[in-house]
Order: sequence, then structure tokens, then C-alpha cells
Amino acid sequence: MNKPVFFSIIIPTYNRAHMILQTLETAFAQTYPHFEVILIDDGSNDNTEELVKGIKNDKFIYYKKTNEERAVARNTGFNVAKGDYITLLDSDDFLYPNHLEEASKYIETNQHPEIIRFNYDIVDSDKKILQVVKMPEKINEKIILGNFLGCSGIILRKDIVIHNTFNSDRALSGSEDYELWLRLAARYKIQTPGIVTCSLHSHKERSVIINIQEETLQERIELLIKYAFEDSAVKEKFGGNKNHFISYCLIYASLHLAIARLKKASLRYLLKAIKINPLLITDKRFYGVIKTLLING
Repeated sequence: MNKPVFFSIIIPTYNRAHMILQTLETAFAQTYPHFEVILIDDGSNDNTEELVKGIKNDKFIYYKKTNEERAVARNTGFNVAKGDYITLLDSDDFLYPNHLEEASKYIETNQHPEIIRFNYDIVDSDKKILQVVKMPEKINEKIILGNFLGCSGIILRKDIVIHNTFNSDRALSGSEDYELWLRLAARYKIQTPGIVTCSLHSHKERSVIINIQEETLQERIELLIKYAFEDSAVKEKFGGNKNHFISYCLIYASLHLAIARLKKASLRYLLKAIKINPLLITDKRFYGVIKTLLING
């Protein structure tokens, strides 16, 4: 009889004591029994450590380190993990109980794929479903047009991520996942079974929407483009779509600047994006920016 697949759920956290127990509960509630939960505390200065040290669960590992941002925290988790597969979970998101069970079934019937990305939903703080996010077909080709994958719930074979880690440049933080997904998509097939197994928690404290500054965001976008196309496999697979990639990076920046009510800056990025790729005016992201500008105007 084959040995059951063992999973490591890696959760990076920083000052989320008021949320982390709810996230951990969803990790411990898996119907599949063969897993560990690794909480990487990236130098929290709230009461996270005191809170989680009261957890009595032999599946739980708590690892505290100095603050170096989420990329290094996740990479630390990769090195600590004992699993055959790793699934990532942000400290404010949730897994459904079937997440690892569905992953195990898929792995056993599909010859141990390198990367699995189930669908996910977006919920509010009452766990009311706001939206269901479905992975596009031919994700390996379409990933250049936007970060459809996110982090929470993605499943990665450990031997792959040990040799393909997150970029640890702090100035890239917030786009470090997209940069890694591009590198992986240029090398391995991403499997996308059409099942919802996790939730992204929409709330006002999400790090991608608070404290947005134009200079910081601009640097991050420039670094994303730079690092992505420094990779030879990315350059070979996606080089013909580089301008489209740049235009979508710019419209991403425009949207987040609009959310931050930085209207003039948002419009500048929107116009830059359209100049590179005029077809963006038919894209729903273009209308998302316009809608946000009007609402926040």
C-alpha cells in the first residue's frame, strides 16, 4: 500500500493575534489526517506568541524569527516543512475542511503533479461569500496577464519549491508571489481542478490595500518586471507578451492607487497602461479602475 501523502500547511504571520486563531482553526479542521501546521511568526510585537503557545495540538509547529517580510517567512517554512506537499495560507484567510482531502485524491490520481490550484471564494468577516474566483483555462499561458493564483490554498510539491523559492527583496513585497508563479509556470504545469477549497478574507486590514504610497508601489512594479524577465525560462516562454505584462502591471497599480484615493496617480498609470496596450479598454480591469475612481472620487 502506498504511503499517504503528507502535507505541510505554512502560515506566515505578523501582528495578527486578533485573527490568527480563527485561521488556525480552519487549518486544524481538515478531514484528511496526515498534515502539520507551521506558523512562521515574522517578528510580531503583539501577543501572537503568548496566544499560540497555549495551543495543544501535536500537528502544530510555532517558529518565531526576526522580521524580514513574508517572502523570507514562507521560505523559512519551506525549510522547516516535513511534507511531501506544501500548501500556503495567509494569516487572515481560511481553509475549508475538504482542502487537503481533495488535494490528496487529486495527487494520487494524477501522478503527483508539481502545482495544484483549486478555486477559492472571497468572504467578508462573517464568512458570507462575496465572490467565487475560478481559475482560467490554460493558466500556464494566461498567468502572464495577471496574478490569478494568489497564495492562500495553493499546493506545491516540496521538491519543487525548495529549489524555487520566493524572492526575498523586501521592496518586492506584495508581488513576490506573482514573480514566483511566473517562474514556476515557465517550468511546470499548473493543475486547476474546479473545486472551491479555501477562502480569501476581505477586510480593511489586508496588507495589499492599506498604506499604499505611489513611490513604493512604483518601485514594486518595476522590480516585478525586472526580476520576472531576468529569468531565462520566463523570458523564453513569455517574452512575446512582455508589453502586455507591463500594461497589466500598470493597471494593477492604477487600481490600487484608486482604492487609496490617489486619483491623479491612478489616472497616470491607467493612461500609461492604455498607451502600451490600447485593448485594455475592453478589459474588465479597466472598468474596475474607472468604477473605483468614481466611487472614491
